[in-house]
Amino acid sequence: MIHTAHFYILLNVDEVQQLQQRFAVPYTEIGKKVDCQFNAFTTWMVNKYGFRLHFIIDFIKLLGKADIKESDYPQVEQKIKKYLFYLFLDVTMFDRICLLRIDYRFDAKIPDTKHRELLLHLYKKTVEKFRFQKKYDQYDTTIYFNSHSVQGCCYDKEEDVKAEGRIPEIYEKDVFRFEVRLQNSHLNHMKSGKGREKWLEEYFKESLYRHYMSKYLGALLYEGDYYKINKARTRINQSSLTKKEKEQLIEFLKYVSRHGIESAKQKYTRYYFRKFLTQLKALKINPILIPKNRKGLSKKSG
Repeated sequence: MIHTAHFYILLNVDEVQQLQQRFAVPYTEIGKKVDCQFNAFTTWMVNKYGFRLHFIIDFIKLLGKADIKESDYPQVEQKIKKYLFYLFLDVTMFDRICLLRIDYRFDAKIPDTKHRELLLHLYKKTVEKFRFQKKYDQYDTTIYFNSHSVQGCCYDKEEDVKAEGRIPEIYEKDVFRFEVRLQNSHLNHMKSGKGREKWLEEYFKESLYRHYMSKYLGALLYEGDYYKINKARTRINQSSLTKKEKEQLIEFLKYVSRHGIESAKQKYTRYYFRKFLTQLKALKINPILIPKNRKGLSKKSG
């Protein structure tokens, strides 16, 4: 559900001086001392527009598990308060933390490396732009869908870890990860526009997680099973569509396979493009076909 979140606390001069005295180091070195005691936290302090204590939480490390749910929030809050008490000897500092960024995640376990490679190959055929998001697919193991305030991405987590030169943790092995990263500008917009406070509890809700994953990745990656053209044709011909609709839908799939989704959006009218996608979704067929020379894939997107 959640991968990481970035917070800050605005401090006054007296509070910074107290921290320096307690830890016997300059404020720029306090983070190193604290993080030795809390491996799920990355801490640092800056003096820009006032003193700010920043910290990033890795929730998998914090809870010791990858399957994080909304019901885990009370335990998360307790652990953050423990961290803050270690720093300030005052748990009420929890009420002063401000959320700057949060990363939602969905991890798909795909043991076959070739299947993970195939997913990346297929996802590179999606639209180049959607709403305010633009696709960046020049990387070997990662595809980004970026806007100024929200970033979606999908990547081979195991290969990403290996590229960093470390051994994958058990929760990273065989994982193909989907993420939606909400930046501070988006959080500010939600606060001013919808009254959603920049508090972790607000963004720890399952319903909100599903909303963001569907809105910022589902619409880009499409739903349905991946097929080669022959199997897709069989499923379409077995459907209740009219003969003409079946022929049109098969031609649409073949065109997408040859030229990609972006080109199909230009060729077909908005009405027919949406109609074909709706029909494919109902048949649980992803509009992006598996190339004939590649092995099949049972993985579903969306």
